[in-house]
Amino acid sequence: MSDNSDAVPSSSEPSISGIKVEQPGYTLYLQITDDFLECRCSYLPHEEGVMLTTEELAETLKEHGVLEMIDQIACEDFVTMAAAGRQQLNILLAAGAPPINGSDGYFELKAPASTTLHIAEDDKTGIVDMYSVKTFINVGPGDEIGRIFPAVPGIPGRNIKGLPILAEPVKELKYTLGKNISLDEDGGILRATAIGRFSNLKGEFSVEEEFVVKGDVDFNVGKINFKGFVEVRGDVLDHFDITASKGLTVTGNIGLCSIVSDGDISFCGMDGQDEGSVFCGGTLHAHHIHNSIIECTGDVHVDVEVHDCTIKTLGRIVVDKDTITGGLCIAQGGIEAKKLGSLSGMHTHLIAGADYHYVEEINLLHEELAATQALISEAETLEEITELRKKTADLSGRIAFLRSKTVATANAKINVKKTLHENVRMELGNTSETVQEKKTGPLSIVENLSEGGLRYIPMTSLDVKAIDIERAFMLEKKYSKKGDTAA
Repeated sequence: MSDNSDAVPSSSEPSISGIKVEQPGYTLYLQITDDFLECRCSYLPHEEGVMLTTEELAETLKEHGVLEMIDQIACEDFVTMAAAGRQQLNILLAAGAPPINGSDGYFELKAPASTTLHIAEDDKTGIVDMYSVKTFINVGPGDEIGRIFPAVPGIPGRNIKGLPILAEPVKELKYTLGKNISLDEDGGILRATAIGRFSNLKGEFSVEEEFVVKGDVDFNVGKINFKGFVEVRGDVLDHFDITASKGLTVTGNIGLCSIVSDGDISFCGMDGQDEGSVFCGGTLHAHHIHNSIIECTGDVHVDVEVHDCTIKTLGRIVVDKDTITGGLCIAQGGIEAKKLGSLSGMHTHLIAGADYHYVEEINLLHEELAATQALISEAETLEEITELRKKTADLSGRIAFLRSKTVATANAKINVKKTLHENVRMELGNTSETVQEKKTGPLSIVENLSEGGLRYIPMTSLDVKAIDIERAFMLEKKYSKKGDTAA
């Protein structure tokens, strides 16, 4: 459509810029932009002379390089208004098409970060958590990490001179595929082929299975939640929790933290201040552990000492150079230390040969059994007594069932290399005993199945099972009786 909004009756000649075309009956002004994308025309009629014709307008546009993108309807309206003697200002007669720019190739991340920085106050507690930072993009095999989008070329334009206007050039994304990563060429989907963290370092996409902290885990690093192996070449400060699926090594010490790994864990020392905890799905190795809660699937090996801890493991607890003092230690594979307990008689509780998952339930069942047996003596009717005795049998059966759930690695045995102090409570099988007098090692302590109580015998390796030792004693006793009979 034509643009005649500026058409007004001729009165005085306005000031107009542009290319001036003077004719006896009128004056034309052509305003052509520098980029040749627009041509506007102004028309000033004279009192005398012939008015503008369609042919004259077309010829004028052509003479000044306006060859294409001409709005024919606008030109017809322009000539019609000119024939009526109307002044027209800045009427758009030709408009080019600017180019449409394309887009560069780019990578769009899909996998979310594992943790985010918490700066909002908790509605319930009013506590602001500043220990978590956005650090990792954890991925596993087959996970979609993101997509690579190719460059999209632009669409060229055309000016009123009939010449093309090129769009801005586009660039393809420059990248390389590193380890543990694959690319679906059809969809441009980037996928992980291993567990780890996604890394995009200088255009190289990879999944790293290890994360190394070259100093302390503090506010500069934040809590760590990493699907892979973590190495910390410093300390782990209080409240900076670490979850590392494949394993963790800490060169320094660990404070009041929650440490979780499905793999092996090693560190120098830990002071959990009675709240810090470690869950280890493999083997745990430490120089010393104080006031901490440890749960482990494999062995717990400590170089120097365990002080006032709760340690539960399906493997062994072995302390090489010094002592286990205070707290509770439950080890299905047996317990060994240079010293057990302390000179001060600090209460130390040791359970060997039991699956710690069942120990608490067994204790609760014993408490319920004792309470039920007490009720039997107070029962007034035969029906009450019968019901309570049935409950007693059920509880005893459950306890026996749980105690029977042993595995080949179970070893109800405690080794002490040097000193067994007073007030150390030991539970082996169905027998428990608290040491009343200090004993000197090296000793192995096992359950005396034939006579009751515990046996204190010369120390043997934890590789020698308590049940095999007891069988040997029973066999020796059997042959001894046969010898006495023969005599």
